[in-house]
Amino acid sequence: MLLALALVAVLAGAGLQRMTGLGFALVSGPVLVLLLDPINGISLANLLSAITAVTVLATTWRHIDWRLAWQLSLGIAIAVVPGALVVHSLPRPWLLILVGALTAVAVAVVMARRPLRLLRKPGGAVVAGLVSGFSNVTAGVGGPALAVYGASTDWHSKTFVPTVQVSLLLANVLSLVSKQQLTLPPAIVLAAVGAVVAGILVGSYIQRWVDHSLARRLVLVIALIGALASAGKGLFELLS
Repeated sequence: MLLALALVAVLAGAGLQRMTGLGFALVSGPVLVLLLDPINGISLANLLSAITAVTVLATTWRHIDWRLAWQLSLGIAIAVVPGALVVHSLPRPWLLILVGALTAVAVAVVMARRPLRLLRKPGGAVVAGLVSGFSNVTAGVGGPALAVYGASTDWHSKTFVPTVQVSLLLANVLSLVSKQQLTLPPAIVLAAVGAVVAGILVGSYIQRWVDHSLARRLVLVIALIGALASAGKGLFELLS
């Protein structure tokens, strides 16, 4: 039952990312952390996010803004090491709480839809990359910081989706290298990869009929539920 729920979360997250450019880690990350142990959950979310980014890039790479991709990637690369140190040093209950808290904050920031003037200034893309990289390593949710940067700079949607995938691909590869602790049975990992592929195919097929604003709201609702459940589980373990 737990595996089935995890696979449903992965499939839904992949489909929503194909439709909106974001959503996979927000939807599946907290659920994977909740159903698996935190380290395996975050690492699996990183692996699947990387696969999702590659798959989306396969059809959108021609519209990449390479200048912004490199600036975002610089910030991500700098943030990986401190993020990995936090993951390795925190006990399980605190890591669950951190994942839930970071995801909830990310959801709140995206829902507020308020542009940040700081991100409009030179170096703003590097700052967004720093936040994205740190939250990606520690909680598997690097997308919201990039979404806030896009909203703050009026980033055109045609280049937003592929450019974000480049940054997320780097963030997730570096996150996996920094942790190297994915110890799940290969069958589970392969099943999750299959769910990613299926979710992207479904998302590609139905996106023409789905209202993107509705899809983004659904991403945020599911992410918030998962975040609160993850933090609640951490608090329960901490107090018991």
